[in-house]
Amino acid sequence: MKHQFKFNPLATAILTLLCGSSVSSYAASPASAENDAEQLKQTISEAYPGQSFFEQYYVDKSSPEAQQRAGHQLSSAYCQGAWVTPIAPDVKAVPSDQATSTVTADYGHFDPNGDSILEGNVIIDQEGRQIRADQIKIDKTQTYANASGHVQMAQAGLLSQSDSINYNLKTQQGDLSNSLYIAEQTHAHGSAEKISRTSAQTVELKNATYSTCPPDEKPTWKIQANTIKLNQETGRGETTGTKLYVKDVPVMAVPYFNFPIDDRRTTGILTPSFGFTNDGGIELGVPVYLNLAPNYDATLTPRYISARGPMLEGEFRYLTENYGEGMIWGGYLPSDKKYDDQDRKDLHILHKWDLNQQFSTNVDFNYASDKDYFTDLNNNPNSKTDLNLRRAWELNYKNGIPGLKAQLKVENFQTLDNTVKDEDRPYARLPQFLLNYKHGSPLGLQYEFNHDTAYFKKDISDFNSTSAEPSGTRIYNDFAVRYNYLTPWSFVIPEVSVRSINTFYDQDTINAQNINSSNERKSTIVPQFTLDTGLTFEKDGKFLQTLTPRLFYAYAPYKNQDSSPNFDTTTASINYDQLFSPNRFYGHDRLEDNNFASLGLSYSLFDSIGLERLKASVGQSFYFEDRRVTLNNTSDEFDRERRTGPVVNVSSQLSERFRVSANGAWMSNGDNAQRDVQLYYTGDKGNLYNIGYFNRRYLPNRQDSYDQAVASFIQPVHNNWRLVGHAQYDLDNNVAREYLLGVNYESCCWGVSVYGRSYYNDLDNVNDDSVKPKRAIMAEFTLKGLGGFNNKLASLLETRVLGFNNINQNWTER
Repeated sequence: MKHQFKFNPLATAILTLLCGSSVSSYAASPASAENDAEQLKQTISEAYPGQSFFEQYYVDKSSPEAQQRAGHQLSSAYCQGAWVTPIAPDVKAVPSDQATSTVTADYGHFDPNGDSILEGNVIIDQEGRQIRADQIKIDKTQTYANASGHVQMAQAGLLSQSDSINYNLKTQQGDLSNSLYIAEQTHAHGSAEKISRTSAQTVELKNATYSTCPPDEKPTWKIQANTIKLNQETGRGETTGTKLYVKDVPVMAVPYFNFPIDDRRTTGILTPSFGFTNDGGIELGVPVYLNLAPNYDATLTPRYISARGPMLEGEFRYLTENYGEGMIWGGYLPSDKKYDDQDRKDLHILHKWDLNQQFSTNVDFNYASDKDYFTDLNNNPNSKTDLNLRRAWELNYKNGIPGLKAQLKVENFQTLDNTVKDEDRPYARLPQFLLNYKHGSPLGLQYEFNHDTAYFKKDISDFNSTSAEPSGTRIYNDFAVRYNYLTPWSFVIPEVSVRSINTFYDQDTINAQNINSSNERKSTIVPQFTLDTGLTFEKDGKFLQTLTPRLFYAYAPYKNQDSSPNFDTTTASINYDQLFSPNRFYGHDRLEDNNFASLGLSYSLFDSIGLERLKASVGQSFYFEDRRVTLNNTSDEFDRERRTGPVVNVSSQLSERFRVSANGAWMSNGDNAQRDVQLYYTGDKGNLYNIGYFNRRYLPNRQDSYDQAVASFIQPVHNNWRLVGHAQYDLDNNVAREYLLGVNYESCCWGVSVYGRSYYNDLDNVNDDSVKPKRAIMAEFTLKGLGGFNNKLASLLETRVLGFNNINQNWTER
């Protein structure tokens, strides 16, 4: 027979010590506790504390219990086991004002005038919480509670076991002696000689340890601290006398450390970074986070680079209520010993502001002291040095009038390489206004209007101003009407458009070049007609086959534009899609004359599981007139050819693991203009291989030469060891642009990577004998659960090895 009676203070004491909650009622059932006691004896070893406590809850990863919890823990392929605590991490405890407890024990005695006792396999169950003990006692004043003998407390993936618990119900203070704990979700466990709840908001651990390694007798690493103080009110933790042990060897000591225990932002020291390069020597950085206010913060990073000197980097982030958000960051290194004692610095400002649902604005400002700054001093291995750093303000409009988008911007650039002539630097846009309006049906009649007005300005000071490139205003308009006839088996899209350019030179250009009044303005209007049409044939059977012939025609009359300036226009590159475009130029400084047709044929072959076993496209353009509109006012042999050479794209998924693709374009005389071939293989055991070759022939005023080969691989070698590599070789200059070779090891709780890298700056002249490649040997050591000291190898591979992210995810989750 089960007896029920009130005994709130006792359950309140233990559960409050566990999680700060209270209990409303419970029931004691000495008779029915025998079965529970027997079951408990089978699962909990009598040996305490030892390894047995951890081993009970560390199960084989393939077990049903572990599979049920797979979405809640960080156990990966490197771990043979997984933690399974009595209460899953996603089970939330019932609020204290709604909680009901069920208490079972071999023996229970309630004495209102003396000590009350529960003995023998005491179990207190509450939805989302559980307590087990050999004995629980509370004094007659209902002020002091004591639990002893294998005291276990469980909640939301957390489990602890202690010798005893003493708790003051009134002051909410208490102690746990000789405790072990498990945190299932973070794969962590440890011990503490004493855990004291000094108030409702603070907990202090004495002689505590922490590790995410499997529960071996000697874990690979652990953190041990004299004291750990956790303050829920401030959201901060403090440690004193902290040491990092690898096996039994102390490798690092930190007298004091302050860290967050929740997601609140708080001032403190972040994870340091270190490394070594041939041109910088040993590098060490210690970032300090400053929580200045709820809506803005800063990070200051003092760095020391042994071959260059001390450096300071900073980042400031802010969020305003009515004026948007932004970030300001930069760095300063005074008197760089490796850079002729010059000061090195950079500054970046980014601000975004949504004025309302239709209007937004942003500011983007970038500055660097020299072209080598980012390569020499930037910690990010993926950073690339842009020759021209952008500085712009933009005002954007959308989501208002249906189909209308607009932008007003002011844009300028800082050219980092001082050897670049002024005439070769980009124009500033002071300002530029862009507008696009599209209306109608995408399956029927549709019309579109594009507008681009900009004032282009370039200051020329390094040569005779009379030959300077002109500055002025360009107004471009384009109005098009098209009809989209689309069916599952065909498409026909005729389009008629009228394009115009109006150019006005500014007074500086008129004065510098002695332009007469008749040439101060340029105006050109060109109508254009295009027709894009095709059919789609399908054949179903063992394989699904599709065949799509395509015809494109474009006509636009010639208008002389030889004296018109070129502010920002370049010649379009050669590719398959370009065959079906009427635009030979990128930009709005020229209106093409067209009278050509392009023919294309595409074929696809799909197998029964959806793999595209073959995809092939071939196309060619045929010209009925010479192209007379050019960028440099001189016609070449390509403008007089009657046709292009064929352009071919071929790819194949030979299997689920292996893919190959190839592209080629030829000129009318049969010479190859560009070609590339790439092969990809991804294995089911974490192996990956890529190889590619890319070649472009130099065509004056059309494309630069390019002849390079790339290769990369990831190869597991033994257990959790992997070899990784990447190479980019410049065949034009017979030099390696980049080599990367490394070894990576991952275990359940730690990882290490060692790699060497040789590379050139993006702006380096590899033909200059005085320019040497930069070399670095990096070592990365990661303690899982604490984070790594850096993560450069993974970041490098992510951008350089095609498919790295997918193969790495399969490797870590296998």
